[in-house]
Amino acid sequence: MPHYQLTYLDLRARGEPIRMMFAIAGVEFEDVRIPVSEWKDNLKDTPFLALPMIEVNGLRFGQSLAILRYLAKEFGLAGPDNLTCAVADSFCDQYADFMNEWKNWHYCNQGYTEGDKDDLYEKEFVPARNKHLPFFEEALRQSSTGWIINTPEVTHADLFIAASIESTMRVVPNHEGFLEGFPLIQAHQKKFFAHPKLQKHLAERPPVHY
Repeated sequence: MPHYQLTYLDLRARGEPIRMMFAIAGVEFEDVRIPVSEWKDNLKDTPFLALPMIEVNGLRFGQSLAILRYLAKEFGLAGPDNLTCAVADSFCDQYADFMNEWKNWHYCNQGYTEGDKDDLYEKEFVPARNKHLPFFEEALRQSSTGWIINTPEVTHADLFIAASIESTMRVVPNHEGFLEGFPLIQAHQKKFFAHPKLQKHLAERPPVHY
């Protein structure tokens, strides 16, 4: 078994889907958590001056979705064939597009940049939510299994979307209202977070802001 070392901030955010992947696969890994106040001091040794980064038997690479996809294939959580894997990838990328469309609001809301956070919320976040969430709701409407691409078991698409929604709900002003009008996404969240192999991780993970 390879030795896996994940390095990310002491946050959930982009690192949590990867941690959950290890949990569901039942694979041990070294979870290196860097305090947010020290993140800039730890970038020089990363491939792209960014985190998360994973090291597999001494080989390092970055980009959270690349890491997630690699692990999904290694652990048998990428679907039964390449076509299914590609469809799962497309849903991961779609949620990543959603997050990218409101990054200016997020940075301002967290105090990383200056600006009118209320104005950015209305101009960036609300339209992005209304544009993107219906895609996932419709996919779940067409699914007979409750998983995002109608697979019999969880895939990295379910994992990435559910974990990312959890992080999103921790930063938006109206936490409970974020999924209002999307009952199938709400059901998907409950189904994913009830996964038996995830319970130990959920019980033991440290409390963080997002």
